Amino acid sequence: MSARRSVPPSDRWWTAVAPGYDRAVALVGWHRWQDALVADVTHGTVLDVGCGPAHLAGGLLARGVDYVGLDRNPSMVARAGRAVGAWGPGRGRVVRADVVEMPFRAGSFDVVVATGVLGLLDVPRRRAALREMVRVSRGEVRLLEPVHRGDAPTRAVRSRALAFVRDRPIELDELVEAGLAPVVRGPALLAGVYSMVRASRA
Repeated sequence: MSARRSVPPSDRWWTAVAPGYDRAVALVGWHRWQDALVADVTHGTVLDVGCGPAHLAGGLLARGVDYVGLDRNPSMVARAGRAVGAWGPGRGRVVRADVVEMPFRAGSFDVVVATGVLGLLDVPRRRAALREMVRVSRGEVRLLEPVHRGDAPTRAVRSRALAFVRDRPIELDELVEAGLAPVVRGPALLAGVYSMVRASRA
């Protein structure tokens, strides 16, 4: 992957795409896979890391789950705030912060979720983000992210798909080193590059 592609999208880029983000990701079925990742969560507290416009908030709040979204981009935070606010006061909240330095106490959440976030980070920041996710979780960490696996699809197909979405695959060793016991649920979308991972604290 070229040096230019290895740089994650800037806040300026996210601000530009924020208005049409939901419509764009819906074209590849992204919302369906996001929903599937948390379909069985019916109680407790969920932290949605890199929440973007907070698509997950609606389904979780409807089931009585305490929702907290986190994003560093002000445009995404504003959109997420409107989505959460539509459910009424006290039903959820959105925090502007960086994934590598979350303003939460250890063990604050039953489930910590990241969907399409970690693959955008360089390896040092991704590892720091994973450590933070483990720190603030008292239960599971769930991911819908590009995960490197030894099975299909072929390297060429994966490389083209990853270049298109600007993501870097996560090695399973990274999850283990962060203190997780990951279970990969299978290829999800975009040529099987993205997988659903459910990981308990090791």
